[in-house]
Amino acid sequence: MRSYSSQRVWVIALLIWLSAIALGYSWLFRYSFAAGKTMAAPSTIPESLAPAKPPARAQLFIALHPRCPCSRATVRELARILSRSADASEVTVLMYKPAGEPNGWIEGALLNDCRRMNCRVRIDPDGRLAAGLGSLTSGGVALYGVDGKLHYQGGITASRGHEGDNIGESAVIQILHGDDARHRWMPVFGCPIQQRSNQ
Repeated sequence: MRSYSSQRVWVIALLIWLSAIALGYSWLFRYSFAAGKTMAAPSTIPESLAPAKPPARAQLFIALHPRCPCSRATVRELARILSRSADASEVTVLMYKPAGEPNGWIEGALLNDCRRMNCRVRIDPDGRLAAGLGSLTSGGVALYGVDGKLHYQGGITASRGHEGDNIGESAVIQILHGDDARHRWMPVFGCPIQQRSNQ
């Protein structure tokens, strides 16, 4: 009798353990594919980000939170884009920083990687510049052509922290090569970029 009770306890414990694992995987799956918030980007480059003179190349803006672990994959995908479409665009990184923090707050691996790719980096207090492009999530890209018009808005990863070929990355490369892309918008996967409306 004691042996049967012991077996029942072990079976129940095993079922609880397996249920916990299943719930954990389910949560992780939902989290990985939960898109961040975005707003529609303006159809032309905002005045606050427009080049001083008419650009000779497309303008690619990417909003990043320097402490977002999901965005490491985004920066690696950006490197792949640049390697496949060299000199086709000028890249401006809008690096989020809380307005009250010193500029050194943005230092880290993401910033170093962007510098190695010769991206132009603009510190973005409270994410205001990113918000002007509709980017409320780290990893949001807005691509404007030489004509100054919006050609793509969205992410360049397939999910949070996921590297590899994906629709957003392919669309940006196609556009930079002068081809038509079927997709002009894709969801963004990353950490929220905080905008403070009271400042």
